[in-house]
Amino acid sequence: MRAGLATGGRCAMVSDMTLRRLLPFAVLLLVAACALPAPVVVAPVPVAARLSQQALQVEMSNGSTCSAALTGAAPWRGDLPGCALAFAVTPTAAGSPIRMAFDAMLAALQAGALVTPMAAIALTDATGASYQFTSPVITDQ
Repeated sequence: MRAGLATGGRCAMVSDMTLRRLLPFAVLLLVAACALPAPVVVAPVPVAARLSQQALQVEMSNGSTCSAALTGAAPWRGDLPGCALAFAVTPTAAGSPIRMAFDAMLAALQAGALVTPMAAIALTDATGASYQFTSPVITDQ
């Protein structure tokens, strides 16, 4: 006697019918999985910019940092190596009389390099998106 007939012949038929019913769903699931879009990879964007007398340092959203040396006279323009960003640093006038007096005092003492320059920082990525920062960082308290 065959094994399928020993159990009344139903075992072989049930599994065969089940496979035939599930096959279209399995094919549909496979096609749907192939049609899903690939995960979107978001390029890092600048989240902070710090300026010193000698360099511009930019922190990116993925935690990496890029820096560029500032040479020559202001305003400074150039590219940030490793970040695919173009930068423009434009000095701004001191915003308050206290800052102007402080800058004048440090200039007289030839210690102007100790203070973060006041400037507007514009960063532009390869897609043309622009990111604006100020130096020093202004916070509302």
